[in-house]
Amino acid sequence: MFGDPWQAAAQIGPLFSDGLAQPALELPFAPGEYWSLTSGPHISWRTGTPRGALDFAPITGEPPCTISRTLVTASAAGLVVRSDNGVVALDLDGDGLEQTGWVLVYMHIAGQDRVPLGTWIETNAPIGHPSCEGGTATGTNVHLARKYNGEWLAADGPLTMVLSGWVAHQGELSYEGTLEKDGQIVSAHPDGSSGSTIIRK
Repeated sequence: MFGDPWQAAAQIGPLFSDGLAQPALELPFAPGEYWSLTSGPHISWRTGTPRGALDFAPITGEPPCTISRTLVTASAAGLVVRSDNGVVALDLDGDGLEQTGWVLVYMHIAGQDRVPLGTWIETNAPIGHPSCEGGTATGTNVHLARKYNGEWLAADGPLTMVLSGWVAHQGELSYEGTLEKDGQIVSAHPDGSSGSTIIRK
């Protein structure tokens, strides 16, 4: 009824072109701050999406699910193409389309001080305050995932997520996993316990 799917796919070409690499991305918080890796690779958006997201929580001693005084920062320069209901989408190629090129999606960004739609921001610019807004969360955090040409990407896959040189590895189960850099390993712990602390140098 719909023709040969392989022939249709051949006309479009592969999702990942030869030599495609993730652009340089920074951890989503300011240098010198201590945060926790509270979740390793888990669903990017909804059930059925790849285990493409990591969660980070600021270490501040603030009550759970408060709007933190800390700020989430831009992992790369780009155009804000979505800013509502706890979500900020940052289009790295600046064409204004979430379905083309590289896009970073931040969740649980509080409405207070959230970067407005249509703003061009540079790497390290403030995105907004981490919170529990926009989706299910058990504590203040930022959920960070990537898309390429409109497709969610696994954090530990053909295009592994790398943030400030930290390489993501998934665990056996969703939400488990690590970040590794130069022989150092940070393990995901939902309660932010020892071993989950990460600092951006």
